Amino acid sequence: MASHCTEGVAPSAPGNSTRPSPAGQWERLAWSCFDIGSSSFTTVIVDLVFALYFVRVICAHRVDATWLWTLVLFFSQSFVAFSSPMIGAMADVLGSKKRMLFSAYAVCILSGLILAHMGEGDVWTSMIAFAITNISFSFADNLMAGFLPEITSFDSLGRLSGWARSFGNLGSLANLLLVAPLLVSGFTVSNASHIQLALTVTIAIYALAGLPALLLLRERAEAQTSNLWQALGQAARRLGDSVPDVIRPGALRTFFASSLLCGAGATVVMVVVAIYAQMAIGMADTEQVVVLLAVQGGACVGALFLGKIKDWLGSARALQLVVLVWTISSIALVCVQSKPLFWATAFLVGFGNGSLFSVSRAVMGLLSPSAARAQYYGLWFVTGRVAAAVGPLLFGELFEATHSFRIPMTIPLVCFALGFLLLLALPPDRELEAAPRQPAMP
Repeated sequence: MASHCTEGVAPSAPGNSTRPSPAGQWERLAWSCFDIGSSSFTTVIVDLVFALYFVRVICAHRVDATWLWTLVLFFSQSFVAFSSPMIGAMADVLGSKKRMLFSAYAVCILSGLILAHMGEGDVWTSMIAFAITNISFSFADNLMAGFLPEITSFDSLGRLSGWARSFGNLGSLANLLLVAPLLVSGFTVSNASHIQLALTVTIAIYALAGLPALLLLRERAEAQTSNLWQALGQAARRLGDSVPDVIRPGALRTFFASSLLCGAGATVVMVVVAIYAQMAIGMADTEQVVVLLAVQGGACVGALFLGKIKDWLGSARALQLVVLVWTISSIALVCVQSKPLFWATAFLVGFGNGSLFSVSRAVMGLLSPSAARAQYYGLWFVTGRVAAAVGPLLFGELFEATHSFRIPMTIPLVCFALGFLLLLALPPDRELEAAPRQPAMP
């Protein structure tokens, strides 16, 4: 049976007496810094700037701009969902999480710089560049998460994940404040050069935030083979043998199912925040930036607070609290009418968003076998990508049929309710840590 090491590092291979040394403070700080670039990228490139820039400037003379944007999002998210488990398994078999991480990181930077220079009429080129950027960013983010249980003890997984997420959201908040003056003139063709500069600044921040990890993170996994074709075969077998762990009754299946439901509900709410602010509250472009600042501020507080709560109360109670916050914010979202109350609701949405990821990332560290970190994080990553694709799709279909925000908002409420019920069956952290999980070995 796979045994967990309380130092947070994988056990050495049979016959090898050299045990990797525990991570120090500088290595944990380097890992946390990556969240600055990750949060900034998600907020500016996906949630606000490039999304609006694509629809209003790049596709200025097209009537199908929104459909094209959802198309490229769906394609890139689906590709990541299907390929992440194999990428993770390959990283474990080859003992190359760090090498693969920074390959994806480099591709993301290069394609992101190309993306930042797209202008009016560059529709298909920008779609291809965005797909490559989003896919490589997602791979890097997932592989980086796999380092978490290797660099800290199981008693402080939530604390480190929460600190890193809070650190990242503070960086994202600073990034938004930095690029906000470039967006004051709106998302227009005449302001395209300023928007391109905002995108370039964000890519530069992402690149700089990854440098400490590039220099200080250490590879602790033992390579099973150095042959690429053998690695493909071993990775495929390991994936096939790990699927029963996810399907059979137990903590892993409970957590994955809850992650899928809560992730779908959370994605719907995050999508609705910007749309509802504009259509129902009457927010202007510059006020949309304030909405995202409120979301990021809430995410900073949520990630830090719930990370500590997770280590204090345990995973199940912490996740239940997060889902409760999401439920309250979902109800408030369609009830408030004034801008100040909406900004307060956006802060609550951010609180739930920051804490959900940081706590879930730490819980996955308890559930993943020490010899297959990246593989199991890759499997968990599928739930997030499927949720990101399915949740907004269901909301959009129901909104199109009813032309109302209130009725489609029952989708996240149902998702959160079911996710909460599943979390009631999640055992205490010590039982999760002690649960026997043996990854498929070649």
